[in-house]
Amino acid sequence: MKAIYLFITLLFITTCISEQTSAQESKDEDTVAQSPDREKALRVFLDCYYCDSDFIKRQLPFVNYVRDRHEAQVHILVTRQSTGSGGREYKIIMLGQEEFEGIADELTYVSSPDETYDMTRQGRTRIIAMGLMQFVAKTPMANMVNIGYNGDYDEEQKAEIVEDKWNSWVFDIDLSGEYQREESRVNPELEADFSIEKITPDWKVEFAPSYDYYSSKYFYEDTIYTSKRNRASFRHLLVKSLNDHWSAGGRIYVSSDSYRNSRLGWSIYPAVEYNVYPYQESSRKQLRFQYRMGYGYTYYEELTIYDKMEEGLFGQQLSIAYGIRQPWGSINASLSGFTFLHDLSKNNVQLRTSAYIRILKGLSLNLSCRAAIIHDQLSLTKEGATAEEVLLRQQQIASQYNYSFKVGFSYTFGSIYNNVVNPRFGDR
Repeated sequence: MKAIYLFITLLFITTCISEQTSAQESKDEDTVAQSPDREKALRVFLDCYYCDSDFIKRQLPFVNYVRDRHEAQVHILVTRQSTGSGGREYKIIMLGQEEFEGIADELTYVSSPDETYDMTRQGRTRIIAMGLMQFVAKTPMANMVNIGYNGDYDEEQKAEIVEDKWNSWVFDIDLSGEYQREESRVNPELEADFSIEKITPDWKVEFAPSYDYYSSKYFYEDTIYTSKRNRASFRHLLVKSLNDHWSAGGRIYVSSDSYRNSRLGWSIYPAVEYNVYPYQESSRKQLRFQYRMGYGYTYYEELTIYDKMEEGLFGQQLSIAYGIRQPWGSINASLSGFTFLHDLSKNNVQLRTSAYIRILKGLSLNLSCRAAIIHDQLSLTKEGATAEEVLLRQQQIASQYNYSFKVGFSYTFGSIYNNVVNPRFGDR
């Protein structure tokens, strides 16, 4: 107890000294912060979930960063999409507010697949700085900003034609293994994924084989419980862009999955898709309708509940996907329905939604939902799963539905300014 009292006393004394020092430092900082230029610096709200905000604040100190979009003169909204080469395309949208109402701009930064994280954040920050100049130029801080050019200027320089020896083909190999051991359990895992892609404005081509192996041994008293699952698959996607709204293509899928009682299965499903909005706007909004119909054949490992060891069936699927990213938040939702053509009662319907909505100043609502109605489990084994197989998740069991729902609120209040970066002791 004496040690605790001594610790509390020392903590109190340290805090008092720290408060006095902080008060003086704060007073000094206020002198700088309240200078005519800094006080009138552009107020910016950075709306980017995956950006390194600390890095941006250090690199672009000529603006005031605020924590609520309603306090900002410029709202920076950053969206991203994957590129055909394996990199990312970042759309940086500048939305003017207050006296800049009606002024908007959109810039693009494209990262290459071999860029490091630091290279990407530097390139993205550079584009943000360029976009801010039209706003900063109308503030007193413009006198403290210099613009430079790092390249060599040559009047005779002409645009070079880039020759791609790979002809837009991108190869990706992912191999991972894990081994866990404790006194009562042994758990080795292996995953292998390989993909080949070619993505151009006119075509999208993908080949993706993969293999997953999972094994567990549980030791309980004098009994050893063993669980093994194997899954191998090959996926091929081919899509042709028809115009700004329409595309056509199809999928070929080959798989083997012990959990789903599939020794070998394959399917081919041609499809057509319509996007209400032009595909060029997909980083901010999209509403896609897709219909596919095809044929699949499966060889089962065990006799199914319908006395089948193999069967071939026609099926169809209709899906709707909606996504929007705006200053007030983002919404993503998809609804799909699948049915076998030989018996329309053998079907499933799946819904997935997520939303991040700013209700009012400082208050945000987060929602996510996933639900499925299942009536197409044709591969269930006739003998059923044992209690051990159910507990160890070795075999799929009958279920007519599944769902999950998540809701959360966040509320922030206090100082609107958020310029300071302090990395001591790590993040909160």
